[in-house]
Formats: sequence, C-alpha cells, structure tokens
Amino acid sequence: MKAIRRRVRLLTACFGLMTGLMIAYFGYSVSFYGGRWIASPHNPRISSQKKSVVMGAVTDRDGAMLAWTNEAGERHYNPDRATRMAVSQVVGDSEGKVSTGVDTFHAQYLLGFKAGLFERLSDALSGETLHGDDLELTVSERLSRYITEQFPRGKRGAAVVMNWRSGEILSMVSLPQFDPENMDAALSDDTAGALMNRCTQGLYPPGSTFKIVTLASALENLSGADSMTFDCSGRYSVGGYSVTEQSAHGRQTLSEAFSHSCNTAFASLSQKLGYEGLGSTAEALRFNENFLFDDLIVYNSSYPIDNLSAEDLAWSSIGQGRVLATPLHMTLIACAVANGGQMPEPRLISRILTPHGTERALPAGKGAVSVMPRSVADRVEAEMIRVVERGTGSRAALSGYVVAGKTGTAEASNDKSIAAHAWFVGYITNPSAPYAVCVLVENGGSGGSVAAPLARRILKKTVDLKL
Repeated sequence: MKAIRRRVRLLTACFGLMTGLMIAYFGYSVSFYGGRWIASPHNPRISSQKKSVVMGAVTDRDGAMLAWTNEAGERHYNPDRATRMAVSQVVGDSEGKVSTGVDTFHAQYLLGFKAGLFERLSDALSGETLHGDDLELTVSERLSRYITEQFPRGKRGAAVVMNWRSGEILSMVSLPQFDPENMDAALSDDTAGALMNRCTQGLYPPGSTFKIVTLASALENLSGADSMTFDCSGRYSVGGYSVTEQSAHGRQTLSEAFSHSCNTAFASLSQKLGYEGLGSTAEALRFNENFLFDDLIVYNSSYPIDNLSAEDLAWSSIGQGRVLATPLHMTLIACAVANGGQMPEPRLISRILTPHGTERALPAGKGAVSVMPRSVADRVEAEMIRVVERGTGSRAALSGYVVAGKTGTAEASNDKSIAAHAWFVGYITNPSAPYAVCVLVENGGSGGSVAAPLARRILKKTVDLKL
C-alpha cells in the first residue's frame, strides 16, 4: 500500500511539474511570439477587425503620410508614386501580401488590438466608428526616395541607414519595388521578388565585409596578432582548394591585409583561429541567432559551425562558402563597432498615438547587446578608417567627416560566371552624425567601385537632411 501511495505522489508531482512547464512555455511563447501571431496575414481576426475598425495611419519621422484609411474602410498610400514605392516593403500593403510590412506586422496597433478596457468602453459609449492607433516611423521618405533614385538602374539590392547610437532605422530600401496602389502589377512576373524586403529577408554571402568579424576574432583570440605578417603570392592552398587574390600583395601586416582586403591573408589567419575561435566570435556577433526584435522581422544570418573542413573554414573567413547575412545584420555589426562593442536593437517605431491623442508606451525592447570588448571594437574601427582613407573603400570618403568602412565583393557562383555582389558597410565616426550604412548591389561587381561611392552619396544625403 505504501508503495502505491509513493507512486501516486510521484505521478502527481510529475504531472504538476509538466503542467508548470507547459504554463511557463505558454507564457514565454505569448511574450515573444504573441505579436507575430496576431500579425499573421492568415489570422481571421485581422480581416474581421478591418470591418469594424478604421485602420490607423502610418507616417514617416517628419510627418509625411505613408498610409491611411478613409471612413469607407479603403486603405490608401502616399499620393506620390515614387514615395509609395521607395517605402513599399517597409509599409507593406492592404492585402497582407508583405507580411513583414508595418501594415501587417503592426496590425495589433493599427487595428486597435492594443486598446485598453477603458478605451474600448469610451469608444463604445461615444457611438463613433472605432479607430486604431497611428504609427510614426523612424524612417525618412525623403532619404528612401533619394536612395532609390541613386541605386544603379535595373539592379536589385538593398540599402540600410541607421543611427548607430539610438538604433533608429532611417531608411530601408529594397529593390525591385512595388506600388501598393497597384497590387496586380506587383504580383506580375516583371516585378518578381518585389514583395520581399531584401534588407531584412535577403540572405547573401557577405564577402569581404565579413572580414570585420575575422579581424575582431584575431584581435581577441590570438596573442601577438599585431605582429603577424603574411606573404601574399596571390594564392593560398588549403585542403584540395586554393583561395585566390586578383594580384599578389607581397609581405604585409594584419593591418595592411585588412586594408587591401587580402583573401589569402585572411584564409591563412582562419587556420590559426580554428573552428571554435572564429565561430565563437561570429556567434557573439549574433550569427546563428534567432532575432526577436519588437519592431520588425529579421531573418537569421548563418555561420557554419558543423563539420567544417579546413577549406570550408578558409572560405568562411572571407565571407564565402556557407556564410549568409542580411544587409540589416551587417549594418548592426557596423553599429556595434561604432558603439564600442555594443550592438543596438533596431527600432522602426518612433511613436504610437492613440485615437484619443495620447501616446501609447513603446515596447521596452531588449536594449543594446555587448558583442565584443571595447578594446577590440576601437581597434577594428581604426582599421576600418584606414580602409576608407587608403584602402579599397576610398570612394566612400566624405569631406569633413571620418568614415570607417569595409568593402565586399561576394562571388555569386563557383565559376565566376555570374557577376559578384557588391557590398559596402560602414559609418561616420563623428558623434554629431552617428549614421551607419550598408549597401548591397546584387551582381553589381566590385564593392569598392560600385557600393562604396553609393554609400558615400547616401551618407552625405543623410547628413544634409540632418536626420
């Protein structure tokens, strides 16, 4: 009998523990994924809510109207077609085709799901049509339109501009674009891929911009990294492959190799770092992490840590092989260097205004995350400044400001039959202009000749607009 009672008590305890774990997991899921569940375009509550609630308006940081709903329930977008298209992936569309756009992802505010009990009672007693919250974004439609105009004609790609101190996203431009007032054309073959926000959803080999990560890893993990020298003959053999360079750089220091963006030197460096050394730095910089930001959806960048061969490690160190990153993530890495090793949380929502004229509290967010020691960040910044002053990123230099940056030319095919992706990631170091930028031109060619000058123009425009 005692044995039976013991078994009953044990089963009861196990059941209680399992119930507690289920409740805890449910609370965790609601806390982290609740907003995403509500925002799903397949959620029938959204279509139902649209029938009884006037969807809130969306404006940019300067008050320019980006989206609004009339009393008949019709959603409209900025009357200027160029503006509509420049912010199309950020704002989204009325049908929820762009699930990551503000119109869908922040439906919990725009359709009044966040209204409190007293707000609902007040609206019900007034007899007026219910209205959702209005959202003011951190982006600038003027900057977004300018970037669209400056982007190489006919090319696909992305450009991100952020305030590296606050984490505010000042612009996210993705090409090709679509017109939310003409969704039939947006879904045609001519604009295939326009509904995807390449800034947050596009996963690309980062090419030599990843050398920021490799350099940081060497400075943190290898004693005497500053005294290392590399003999670049234009080819470095590892395993059954060879990492090549366009021309031989000869004998060079680590600093010179970074400035030259020397593939062979960094491939050699990777073998000293090993799988764990480089992998730990990449993961500290949030590769392989499930991004759960409050304001936007960002796809996870990846750095391979499973079954790496020597040659796989070498290719990874220069941002090729299986390494993939989004332009927004690369912008965040630049922000982290600028912030002394603290990576800010990206913010897209500036203010939430209720129909009653009050401000709703913004989500607290998780704040900045420490991703590298300050001493390492300071040294990486010095090397990125050198890249712009006398290296491959010289065409990103901006008169009157100190720019730190890194170019990238990421191969898009093994046999180089397809033009490489052109990258530039960097920022203005002056505290009076805390702007970071990332430019990606798909199949654009050289990062130094294509992406860097575009980044310079974008930074200059951002400074001129005083955002």
